[in-house]
This record gives sequence, C-alpha cells and structure tokens, in this order.
Amino acid sequence: MMVVPVLACGIAAAAMAADEVYRYVAPDGSVHYTDQPPDPRARPLKLEPLSGATPPARRPFYSLAALQAAARFAVSIESPTPGQQFDAAQLPVVAAASVMPGLVTGFGLSYRVDGAAVTATPVDDLSIELSGLAPGAHELVVALIGADGRERARSAGVVFHVRAPAPN
Repeated sequence: MMVVPVLACGIAAAAMAADEVYRYVAPDGSVHYTDQPPDPRARPLKLEPLSGATPPARRPFYSLAALQAAARFAVSIESPTPGQQFDAAQLPVVAAASVMPGLVTGFGLSYRVDGAAVTATPVDDLSIELSGLAPGAHELVVALIGADGRERARSAGVVFHVRAPAPN
C-alpha cells in the first residue's frame, strides 16, 4: 500500500507558509501544490482549517482529511490491456491498477468484473488475481473508494477475453 503523508506534510507546510494553496497537474501528469498561482486564472484550493488553536501568524493549518478531500484522484488499469486474450489454462489473470497521486491511507480499490465486485470490500492492493473467469469477453473496472465509503474515482473499462480450452 502506498501512503502519502509526505505529500500531506508538504501541502500543510505550504499552507502554513502562505494564505493560499494552488494545485496543478504538470504535462507529465505529476501533481504539484504551491503558494504561487500557476496561471493568472488559477483559483486557490478551498481547504477547511483544522479546528483548535490557530498557529502563529494567524495562518490556518489544514487537516489531512481536508487535504484528502481537496485532492483529485485518477485510477487507471495497467493490466490486462484492452483486447488482451488469455487461454483458460493461463488463469488466474492478474489485474493491476494505478492511482494518481497515490493510494492514500483509508482509501481502497474495488475491482469489478462484468459489473460484479471481485472482493467483498475495497482492498489496498494495486493488483489482484482474477480467477474463475468463464470463456468470453469480460470488462474490468477499478474504483477508488474513500474512507467514507464513497467512490472518489473510477477507471475506464478495459475489455479482455478468455479463450475456451482447445479440444483434445
């Protein structure tokens, strides 16, 4: 499981050092937080201050929950690839996903094949084995589920195929 406390600490430090925090995604897909607007039209993040005493210089400190709520996540499927074919003898199929900016503590992934959840509850694994697949086309979708049980992001569906065993 990938934890993002360093990211949260960095954002919190930026928030303490500045009155406003801006989030932007670089062309390579990496997410950045800054106290300087990356674009003249940029708007600062709306972060709820942590309850309690205000740190020195009356700058708000932002809770990890507020930072997680402000983050925008993206989920993509790394494996199987669209249209990939497997022989029934190759089962199980390994399903692998990636989460940007990362899989945060308290969040989990729900792997769904043909609309049905593969596991009873979301898992913190970026890959799982898909077994018991019947021959034919199958669609895999992976959803990121927050600690509150709400879906935060969903991958595009990937269709793959399982071929029936060859007759002897």
